Amino acid sequence: MSTGQDEPASTSIKPLYPRPDTDRSNSVLTASPPAEEVQAYQYVAAPSWGKKPRKQALTADEENDEPLIDTTAALQLRSKKTERLQKRLERRSKKKPKPKPQSFLDLPSELLHEVFTYLRPNDLLQLQRLNRSTQAYIHENESSLAKELIRARYSILSKCFPLPVSFSTIDPIYHPSLLSAKRQDLLAIHKKPYQHVQPLDPLAICTCMTCVFAYNNLCTIADLAHWQSSLDNREPIPMIPRGQSPEWNRELLARNATLVYTAMTQPLVYAALLARHLDTTTRTILRRSKYIKARPVLPEHRPYQLSLADVAKESDEYLARKGPPSYEFPFHRDNYYNLEAYVPNRKWSREEGCWKYYAATQHERDLEWVRERFGPEEDGERVARRVAELGERLRKGSLGR
Repeated sequence: MSTGQDEPASTSIKPLYPRPDTDRSNSVLTASPPAEEVQAYQYVAAPSWGKKPRKQALTADEENDEPLIDTTAALQLRSKKTERLQKRLERRSKKKPKPKPQSFLDLPSELLHEVFTYLRPNDLLQLQRLNRSTQAYIHENESSLAKELIRARYSILSKCFPLPVSFSTIDPIYHPSLLSAKRQDLLAIHKKPYQHVQPLDPLAICTCMTCVFAYNNLCTIADLAHWQSSLDNREPIPMIPRGQSPEWNRELLARNATLVYTAMTQPLVYAALLARHLDTTTRTILRRSKYIKARPVLPEHRPYQLSLADVAKESDEYLARKGPPSYEFPFHRDNYYNLEAYVPNRKWSREEGCWKYYAATQHERDLEWVRERFGPEEDGERVARRVAELGERLRKGSLGR
């Protein structure tokens, strides 16, 4: 056995049995404990800084014991933040799923707008009769829908057939000149001889030459589309004797004029009018190509090299190719028989190899011209100025000689 001198100074040993050499005060000496019990000494080390305590000696029974297995369950951590998050997730999981779209109006507006642009203008006009919601949506987005349709399908025809300007949108300084009696008398040539165009209302449409031609062209394509079935079936168009105006013709002209007035305020109606003329032009070219002597009829034999693939596109892209110009206005329905493709307001440029369209600012220049010649000044002053201008031109001409 080791004595207290062998242990470190910071360790105290507490024997279970008294030792004879240390316990001198006891008169009765006890025998040393057996060897088996020597191992039963438990050394309890006092805390010492910087040193590890010695391991306790184990008995034979303790060495033969089975290893302990920890069967205690882990403590559940309780957090208010975690509980709130779990409740929030439970509420979300209990929410009902969003209902499936019951109508095409439930689609996103961008997707719905994209779908509508693939339709024809007449399809959109008829779609407004479906219900009030559809009518309200198309009415609110009519301008953007029509603009996209015209850009994709009728960009060339929109340049050839511009809309006339409404009289109410013109600057009031031009009103006296446009409504003057002398100005209106000059427009008689555009009113009396036409049997297929109703005279325009000067209080509804500007009477400058650009707007007058625009109105006449739109009324003409509406009237021409009306007689396409007769031309397809090779039925003669009824001719009206000079000086007569039957009831059926007045109703037809009034309907065509109403269509043009409506197109000025409703862009979809204007797009539908362009679509009607594109169908008229395509049908006319295909109809007249049947009488070409060359067989089979190839696209090279048709105006604008029109092919069946171009017809299937339902767009006016083929009108950008070189073809016959349209300089003359059809003054009578007799011209419909020889009219193959009426596409006015443009001229073919040989240098650039493309069509040149009339300037969009022609309307402003015509207004200035009307104001200059039919302004509020007196007739005597206007005549004197004209005489002076004419004399100056004659003088310059004589000097040039």
